[in-house]
Amino acid sequence: MTSTSSAELSDQPRNPQHHFGGTFQKWMQGALALTFIILAIFTLGRFREALVWGIILAIVCWPLQSWLHRRWQGKHAKTLIPLGIVTAIALIFLIPIGAIGVEAASEAQNTLHWINDAQHDGLPPPAWLNQLPAGQAQITNWWQHNLSNPQAENQLMHKLGAQRGLGAAHVIGHDMANGTVLFCFSLLILFFLLHSGETLVVRCLTLSHRLFGPRGESVARQIVGSVRGSMAGLVLVGLGEGALISVSYVIAGAPQPLLLGIMTAIFCMIPMVGSLAVALAVLLILAKGATTAAIAVGIFGALVLFIADHFIRPVLIGGSTKLPFVWVLLGILGGLESWGLIGLFVGPAVMAVTHLLWKLGSTPGTLGFMEEASLEP
Repeated sequence: MTSTSSAELSDQPRNPQHHFGGTFQKWMQGALALTFIILAIFTLGRFREALVWGIILAIVCWPLQSWLHRRWQGKHAKTLIPLGIVTAIALIFLIPIGAIGVEAASEAQNTLHWINDAQHDGLPPPAWLNQLPAGQAQITNWWQHNLSNPQAENQLMHKLGAQRGLGAAHVIGHDMANGTVLFCFSLLILFFLLHSGETLVVRCLTLSHRLFGPRGESVARQIVGSVRGSMAGLVLVGLGEGALISVSYVIAGAPQPLLLGIMTAIFCMIPMVGSLAVALAVLLILAKGATTAAIAVGIFGALVLFIADHFIRPVLIGGSTKLPFVWVLLGILGGLESWGLIGLFVGPAVMAVTHLLWKLGSTPGTLGFMEEASLEP
C-alpha cells in the first residue's frame, strides 16, 4: 500500500454518512435540550410567574444597580446593593398594601355598624335622590319599599345571601396568601439575578449568539427596552396620574381620599381603565351633594388621563423600541387578557420582538433574521 499525504486526504470528499451522523446528532441534541427546557418550565408550576416577575424586575433594576456599583465598590457591595434594592421594592409594595389594609379594616368596622343600624331602623332616602334629572319618583318609591322598611330590607339582605359573601371573602383571602408567597419568591429570584447579573448577561449573550447569530442580541435588546419602557409607561405614569388626581380628591372633599387615590393609581397603570376609578370618585362626591366639586374632579381627571394615555405613555413605551402606538396598545391589552397582570410587560415585549422581525424581514436591502443566522459558520 502506498501512503497518502494529509493534503490528499483533505482533498477527498467527506463521507456522506459521517456528515449525516453529525447533523442527526445536532438535531437530537437540540431536541433533548428543548425537551428538558419544557420539562423545567412545567416543573416550576405556579412559580413560573414568580420567575418571570423576578426577571422583569431584574431588567428594570439593572441600570440602578450599575449606577450604585460605579459609586460604591466596597468589599460587600456585590451583596449589599442587591439586598438594598430588594428591600426598597418590598417596602414600595408593602406600604400601600398596609395602608389599604388599615383603611379596609376601619371601613369594615363602620360597615358592620351601618348594617346593624339599617337592619333595626332602615335606611331613609338620601337627599341626592331629589337632585336626579329623571326617575326621582320611581327610585324613591323603590327605596322606601325595600330599604326604608327594616323588615323588607332584612328580606332583601337574605336574598343576596350571606354565604356568598363569606365564600367570596375566603377566595380573596386565599388569593392574597398565594400572591404573597409568589411575591416573596419573586424578590428572592430578583436578589440572585442581581447578585450574579454580570455572569448571567455574558452567558445569555454567548448562548444567543451561538443559537441565532448577531441578530439574537438585537432581539434581546428589543425585549429589554420594551420591558423598561413598559415599566416607565405603565407603572410610573400610573403612579403619577394617581398622585395628581388624588390632590383633586382631597380638595373636593372626597370620602377616603387616600384609599381612592391608591385605587386610582392602580387602575391608571392600565390604559383607559383609570377612568373607572375617577368615575367612582365622582359618584361618591355627588352622593355628598357637592355637584360643582364632582364636575371639577371629573374634568381634571379626564384631562390628566387624556394627556398621559395619548402623549406621555406611547412615547415612554414605544420610544425605546420604535414601536407604533397601535402595537403598544394591542400588546398591553392583549397581554393583560392572555397572561393576566404579568401580560402588561410580556405583551409589549412580544409585540416589540415581532415588530423587529417584521422590519428585518420586510425592509429592502437587508438580510432577514433566518438568512443572516444561516451565514454563521
